[in-house]
Amino acid sequence: MIRLALALWLLADSAVAQGWPDLDRLLFSTLTRSGTAEASFWLPDTPDPAQATRAMGIVYEYIPGSAGNTNIAVGIYVRGVQGWQFAGQVQGLFGQSPSAPQFSATHAEVSTMMPGPNDPRCCPTQVTRWRIDLRTLAAQRLN
Repeated sequence: MIRLALALWLLADSAVAQGWPDLDRLLFSTLTRSGTAEASFWLPDTPDPAQATRAMGIVYEYIPGSAGNTNIAVGIYVRGVQGWQFAGQVQGLFGQSPSAPQFSATHAEVSTMMPGPNDPRCCPTQVTRWRIDLRTLAAQRLN
């Protein structure tokens, strides 16, 4: 857990240095109840802050009273004249370690790690690809 927190702190510090705004503040205010999260991810349509126009934000918020369990919340963000705006929350996407985002005019895709056969809950090994309809914000599992 400490390694994860350190890695996220270094990534956040690096993101601000590269021209991204305070992304945790944006993500936590739109996707969490508590205003904090165990982990957060910013997956833009391009890594260049000056060129990015859409992004997917993902947070893992601690479930109070649980034994270290988290909920996942996913949002779509669009950059406008006044900066990044929350377009809405995605429904039906699950998994850990989001990666490989891709955006098109009608949908976004992302991969997460999900439990495979005989995997313990702690240690998923199966890569799952998701497609998000940008009109309805519903996620569909592709594999």
